[in-house]
Amino acid sequence: MLQDHLPNLTDDVASAQIVSGATIYRDRWSIPHIYAENAHDAFFAQGYATAQDRLWQMDFDRLRCLGRAAEYLGPSAITEDTLMRRRDFETVSRADYDLCSTDAKVALDAYAEGVNAFINSNDALPYEYELLRVEPEPWEPRHCIVVYKVRNSAEGGFQSKLWRAELAAKIGPEKAAKLSPGYQQGMYLTVPPGVVYDGPAENAVDELRATVNATAPLREIDGGSNGWAVSGDLTASGIPMVGGDSHRGLEVPNVYYQVHMRTDEFDVLGHSVPGMPMVMHFSHNRHVAWGMTHGGVDTQDLFVEQLRRANDGVEYLFKGEWLVAETSRQQLRVRGDATQTIEAIKTHHGPIISGSADDGWGIALADPGSNGATPWVDATLDAMKCKNADEFEQALSRWTDRVNNYPYADIHGSFGYALKGRIPIRNAVNGWGPVEGWTGENEWQGYIPDDELPRSRNPETGWAVTCNQRVVGEDYPYFLSGSFGSDYRARRIISHIEEAKANGHLLRIEDMAAFHGDVGTVPGMKLIKRLRALDADALPNDTSKEASKAALDILLEWDGKLNADSIGAVVYSALNDEISLALMERNYGIDPNEFAANPDLNAVDHLRRQLKPAFINAINQGGGQEFLAPHESVDTFLGTCLTNAANHLESTYGELDAVTWSDVHITKQVHPLSAVFPEAADKLDAPAIGTAGDGDVPFATGSRPAWNFRTGSGPVNRYLHDPATWSAGRWIVPLGVSGNVASHHRHDQQHSWATIAGIPQLFEWDEIAKTATTIQNLQPAQ
Repeated sequence: MLQDHLPNLTDDVASAQIVSGATIYRDRWSIPHIYAENAHDAFFAQGYATAQDRLWQMDFDRLRCLGRAAEYLGPSAITEDTLMRRRDFETVSRADYDLCSTDAKVALDAYAEGVNAFINSNDALPYEYELLRVEPEPWEPRHCIVVYKVRNSAEGGFQSKLWRAELAAKIGPEKAAKLSPGYQQGMYLTVPPGVVYDGPAENAVDELRATVNATAPLREIDGGSNGWAVSGDLTASGIPMVGGDSHRGLEVPNVYYQVHMRTDEFDVLGHSVPGMPMVMHFSHNRHVAWGMTHGGVDTQDLFVEQLRRANDGVEYLFKGEWLVAETSRQQLRVRGDATQTIEAIKTHHGPIISGSADDGWGIALADPGSNGATPWVDATLDAMKCKNADEFEQALSRWTDRVNNYPYADIHGSFGYALKGRIPIRNAVNGWGPVEGWTGENEWQGYIPDDELPRSRNPETGWAVTCNQRVVGEDYPYFLSGSFGSDYRARRIISHIEEAKANGHLLRIEDMAAFHGDVGTVPGMKLIKRLRALDADALPNDTSKEASKAALDILLEWDGKLNADSIGAVVYSALNDEISLALMERNYGIDPNEFAANPDLNAVDHLRRQLKPAFINAINQGGGQEFLAPHESVDTFLGTCLTNAANHLESTYGELDAVTWSDVHITKQVHPLSAVFPEAADKLDAPAIGTAGDGDVPFATGSRPAWNFRTGSGPVNRYLHDPATWSAGRWIVPLGVSGNVASHHRHDQQHSWATIAGIPQLFEWDEIAKTATTIQNLQPAQ
């Protein structure tokens, strides 16, 4: 029975590794609040509680990062495992652990002790282990680093660079450059707050031409978030506040794990990474609150290497000399299939992720989070202990990867924004695609000093808003990125703050919750503005004209909000998808039918960040033909897309007004093992729920063309921090704190997540103890 897999949350636990003792209070959502006398016991209890709720998820993430996912998933994971083995996070995690301070090692060691105490407790293991017929391996301190890496550092922008190189080779660098126009004039910057970008569109022709030259020999080789801080001058309490959310793919279980810990050194609450001690980016202690959004900064570079086999090893060319590369041969165990053998090669630039010595060429990945040990674990621990804004910024001066935007506020009245992380100094050409690794002309020249990274303290605007938009203007002396997101979400949040200022309304937590729930679309209203000027002759003169005209009428009357009960949102989204597919076909050469079967996610990302914003701006300024087929007018293009959208809606639902947005914009969160054990999918997968929003609004529930509106990504957490009254804060995750298929806390936050309700951040210990639904004592063994 599934109930047999539930952990015991009430019986006392005794361990020789516990120093003084800890108590785990769980609130009505089963979120653990850990009270301990010392940091060691707090982190032991965090490891124990997290394993109770998320052991299989932690274990699976560990295997993913170490290139062992195929042991659970079978042949479908071989490609990913091969890449992860070549990236060698095993060595990276050991180096990071060795660099940790004594206090940081205590945190990692104690957490691992807590995880192993649960594994060895003879308590019920998660259902997934019954399906797989395996038991979890012991947890090592370095595994904490590994699970963080796979959730953060293992991601990055290198795939988009490979894609841009392929696109440039396919259509030519000049045309490819026009499709990557960069940030648009008039869009908000992050720093200084309130300033818009007035520089030119980036011109990538030279960079992309260099990329084509560097990758010519490789033709045969296969190759987002909201955050803000507002001044106490704008709040009802007179103290600054912080809010935000993080956007990722919607998974089973949740990406993040809610936890609260108190010791004699800190009292901190936030969203943790399951398998990693401490709390990370969306947290507060008794003194400081902080949020985080992805910085959008390009830190991963690709170097084309010339390789050869020589002297029983592999050599690579650099500045006219053949240097010895590091090599190893590794075995990949595959569930239900034969063991695979791979060769891993590493140059001074980084691991070879594509190509081989037999090909004579390879692509090396240079990554600040993997090229040498970094003290990011200590940065996290220091942030947990900070007592004011200065100490918070100083703590994150040692943060490495990924590069993040941090809005923050303290109880003393300071608030602000800081970009933190390790950003290489190099040529701008490195930002557009693979570059020649053998010449020595594209080497990194160190890292941008922390005191030269963008920041803003107590800006006169009274706010700092960061939603993945461009960070600084063209006068910033270092290259950061050529592909920041648009300012659509930032613009909506800023408008709410400025409206409150204009009306003399002082902000409260419930006002900031409304920021989370904003569903107004900036690009949608720009599109509708252009549709108002649409030539009637652009619509087809056939049987589909009536439906097309009806769809146009719905859009022209729509308020531009993707509310759950909106019909206009359905029609707009259908049109938006058709425009996306048509633009990809005309500009990337991607057949819509092929895309539906095998979606190119790099193309989707480029479309969302670069091509679509440029197109929407252009058609409202009398242009746009440069993105279309020869001799195709904008009116004809829009008319065709509108007709296709109307036909799709009628053929799928019968009538244009047959469904509302939440009827079709539905989550589908699939467990990693559902494909391996389809007979258990109904137990493993999460229930579906309809949502409002889309990927361009603050309520960022993203879909993609050919998904038929399915919600595939969204806020994987939300948080509202009130330093004036910490217990007034709110937070939420898409499902629940537990990943156990038998737990009623597995998705007890889902409805609140979908309706922007949030749940309380319990922070005062009297209330926590009084209202706890379970209490578990962890004590030293006698």
